[in-house]
Amino acid sequence: MDKKERVYVYIDGGNLYHNLKQTNCSSMKFDFKKFVESFVGERKLEGVRYYIGQIKPIDGDKKSQNLHKHQQILFEKLKKAGFYVVRGHIRQIGKIFTEKGVDVRIGIDLVEGAYEDRYDRAILISSDGDLAPAVEMVTRKGKKVEIVGFEHKPSYSLIQKTNTYHSVKKSDLDKFMPEQT
Repeated sequence: MDKKERVYVYIDGGNLYHNLKQTNCSSMKFDFKKFVESFVGERKLEGVRYYIGQIKPIDGDKKSQNLHKHQQILFEKLKKAGFYVVRGHIRQIGKIFTEKGVDVRIGIDLVEGAYEDRYDRAILISSDGDLAPAVEMVTRKGKKVEIVGFEHKPSYSLIQKTNTYHSVKKSDLDKFMPEQT
């Protein structure tokens, strides 16, 4: 690895959250900073952006209030780790909560970072194939893109567009959880 290579990390927070949940890893206990550092290595980290839909508490709705409370704790944890949190929106349709505007922000920021020469290599932590066109544009600009995806849910469209792909398994995620006593 080139120690002078400038790296910027983009984390699809919703995608990471769902993968942590599916592998029984708690996002409240997960060490996001060490997880990111494991991929950056000795290269020069220029910044980390964590993208997530922000939950709005609804009066009288205990689920939304509880989710909002836990998300605020997560935001503080991420800020302490030096991450910049980029907030999208959460829409509630019936009892289902869906994220809006996050993928577009990730794609725009990836491309903007390449064109403004903020990095030599972007590390994108996501298994969301919707980001493939942005990744393709970044590589056409001459920048490298590393994808950190999830073994149980790979995105073949992202894998095809990237320079480097890391497939993360549950055992990999477990390394960033506190030891059980």
